[in-house]
Formats: sequence, structure tokens, C-alpha cells
Amino acid sequence: MGRMRAFDEATAVRAARDVFWEHGYASTSLTQLQAATRLSRSSLYGTFGSKRGLFEAVTQHYLDEVVGPMVEPLEVPGAGQREIVAYFHALSDFVTSPTRPAATRGCLILNTTVELNALDDQAALMVQRYLDRVHAALLAALTTMSAITDPRGKADILSAGQLGIMVTARLDPIQAAAVARTIAADVQSW
Repeated sequence: MGRMRAFDEATAVRAARDVFWEHGYASTSLTQLQAATRLSRSSLYGTFGSKRGLFEAVTQHYLDEVVGPMVEPLEVPGAGQREIVAYFHALSDFVTSPTRPAATRGCLILNTTVELNALDDQAALMVQRYLDRVHAALLAALTTMSAITDPRGKADILSAGQLGIMVTARLDPIQAAAVARTIAADVQSW
């Protein structure tokens, strides 16, 4: 009979998420992960198999807990202009939230794109799925708007805008929030 875990896995993943988000995959050491999660090396490896396994759990948690709630309203059948505007307002709030420890973290998934050479094809696939999900959600919402004559082109532009907001947030969260609000206002006028 195996030993029961004496820690909450979700809490450990959340703590590791903050370290990876702050420092990136390649620059995060096992010592930093142990300190943040308060787990021993054997507990980390016993639960996640490796640093890469922990990173996979972290990115899935991020997609479920951070990205999901922001994108899901766009994915509801009948979503349209109101949901797109709300999405960009949510991005503005996200990058300037006072509850975030470091507003300059940007997006964990997009930050991962910078490190793909240090990771693998599975990480590249995860990033691509994220980008495809956001694009598809925006496209679906745009197709409900009768004034939009080129929903795919607009979805491309809005997707690129979303990427730009999250990259800009790493340098200047206030500017990124302003861009998000500007995009929301533009969509409102369509």
C-alpha cells in the first residue's frame, strides 16, 4: 500500500506556476520549485515525474484556471460583440490586477513560445492549441455580427492584438491595458 500524500497537489501546482511564470521554464531551478511548493525533491519527482512533468501540470492548470474563464464566454453559442468587448476588458483588468504578484508576467503560455527551443514539440503543440482556441472563439463570435464582412480577417487582427497585449504587458502593463481598452472600443463601434 502506497503512502498518502501529505500535501495538496493543486496548491503545489499553483505555487510552481508562479515560479515558472516569473522565471520561465529554462531559468527555473528545482531548488526554486522546492522552495515555492515546500516539497522535497522526492515528492516533486514522485508526483510529477520530472520538472517537465510539473511544467505540464502547471500549464494545464493555467489553461483551466486563468485562460479558460476568460475565453469561455466567447465560446458560448450566440456570443458576439458584447463578449468580444468583455474579453478585451478582461485582458485589460488581468494585466493590471493589483492581486497579481507581478503584472509584468504577461501570459504563461505565450511566454513559453520564447522558450520552445528549450522545450519540445509537445510544448509547441500546447501553445498552438491555445492560439487556435482564442482565434476560433473570436472567429465564432465575429460571425454572429452582421456588420462584419470578413470575420476571419477580423479574427486574425484581434488574435494578433491579444498576443500584442500580453507581450506588451511584460514591458508595460499600463500600456497593454490601454491597448486592450482601445481594441474593446473599436469592436464596440463595429
